Amino acid sequence: MARALKARPFPSLERLAAEPGAQIPRIQAAPAAPGSVDIAALARQGAALNNAAANAGSALRIFITLDMPRGSLQRLVDQAARSGATLVLRGLKAQSMRQTLAAVSALIETRTVAWVIDPEAFSRFHVTAAPTFVLTLAEAAAPGAALAPSAGQTQCSGGCNALTPPSSYLSVAGDVSLDYALETLLRRAPGAAIPASALLERLHNS
Repeated sequence: MARALKARPFPSLERLAAEPGAQIPRIQAAPAAPGSVDIAALARQGAALNNAAANAGSALRIFITLDMPRGSLQRLVDQAARSGATLVLRGLKAQSMRQTLAAVSALIETRTVAWVIDPEAFSRFHVTAAPTFVLTLAEAAAPGAALAPSAGQTQCSGGCNALTPPSSYLSVAGDVSLDYALETLLRRAPGAAIPASALLERLHNS
């Protein structure tokens, strides 16, 4: 070791200070190849869309599928943005989060709309068709007050713990506008007047 140190001595501090420092190489991000998944773009898109979903607290849910006619989807997205309703999807488009985010983003565009992917909600609210409009009454109804179930709803047995009691919400299914659905719910159950009327007023004044 002594011979090695004599042959190749450590540089002095003066020599080290005089030499220029090595430049740290910078890695340039390569553009995404055609057909590849841009993870960064998906993260930005998902964060923007989920900001609205995180604020979803409306008593009104609109259950949709991305296979519905585009005109119907665009109308419901516009009315959800104006009323504050939450859009509910059963699952991913073609089992792909990338395709789902792209489809939802194309529909919502610059509007602020709350949306969630919640397959269990379809079971909890007995949703079998899309679109279905569900108005939750649990918070608005007086304690102990029970409203008649919507047409087509049946009392559950056995697995009721996983289902929302029919008396706590109203629903209507059909390819109709949001104001028509709310007016239908008002006619069906006068007890829904407080939440439904507020939603209708917000929709008409926006």
